[in-house]
Amino acid sequence: MGVRARSEAMRSDGRGASCHLCGLNEGGNRAVKRKAAPVVAAVHDLSCVGRCALTVVLPALAVMGVQPVPLPTAVLSTHTGGFSDMAAQTLDGFMADCVAHWKALDLKLDAVYSGYLATVDQVRLVADLIDYARGTNGALAVVDPVMGDEGQLYSAIPRDMPAVMKTLCDAADLITPNLTEAALMLDAPYCEDGLTNAEIYDMLRGFNARHTVITSVALADGRPANVYRTRGENGFWVCPYRRVPVHYPGTGDLFASVLTGALVKGEPLGGAVALASDYVRRVMEESSVTEGEPRYGVQLEKTLGWLANSMPVEDASVFVAM
Repeated sequence: MGVRARSEAMRSDGRGASCHLCGLNEGGNRAVKRKAAPVVAAVHDLSCVGRCALTVVLPALAVMGVQPVPLPTAVLSTHTGGFSDMAAQTLDGFMADCVAHWKALDLKLDAVYSGYLATVDQVRLVADLIDYARGTNGALAVVDPVMGDEGQLYSAIPRDMPAVMKTLCDAADLITPNLTEAALMLDAPYCEDGLTNAEIYDMLRGFNARHTVITSVALADGRPANVYRTRGENGFWVCPYRRVPVHYPGTGDLFASVLTGALVKGEPLGGAVALASDYVRRVMEESSVTEGEPRYGVQLEKTLGWLANSMPVEDASVFVAM
């Protein structure tokens, strides 16, 4: 191809090539680059089998247009619910080295989102990472204090973890404990038979995070709901959902991931809670009619498209004044 032919080709179909080479748009002005995807440090364990923690956190955030930067806290051959004799290794040393490297790179984070932390030292490391990310980029701090379920602390969790985790939660922008974890951190009784409005309000205001979401709460009338409150509100919000009578691991991780992704993209809290609640319910319903053992988790691969193409969900939350 001659010089004239190459020039004609660039004029006819090479407008993008011209921008790529010189950074100018068609009018000769400097092209404005589009905003990059938000970056979220995902501080969770990696359970190789059974969809939970990083195996659901990473794809959920990515399909929402958020870049997840994983910081694994532990590696396990399977998750701990429904399996035995698993291989496991905590990663305290690697985490410290990884965070030190990120600081040396001057890595900018839009959020730090933590889940299962295997040791008290890991809690302190996450607190340090949050301080760094806030100081360098005003990052959002999200803590999902994964410690227990059905009224019990997980067997591998240190006995002093609830008190230490409470301190981390109180310094966060958003926390997402389930009812068990909230009760453990507040040293309050666990009640699965239904809570009064006063009991729910007392639990929510027992935390000093900017936003507190407690999942899997049974209301006094028996309905399941996710409840939430912004610090200073004289009351709380109730987001009821339809119960799916199957237990799957990792649904709390999925809820917190969708909630985090929506918030870093600018969704208000009520809309983010509604989206996360609706998506998790839909995934569980689809999984319940699909072949496979519940202990292997929800059918995430079949349903990520819903999240990628999700339309805004109507926020049906109701405010309860106190």
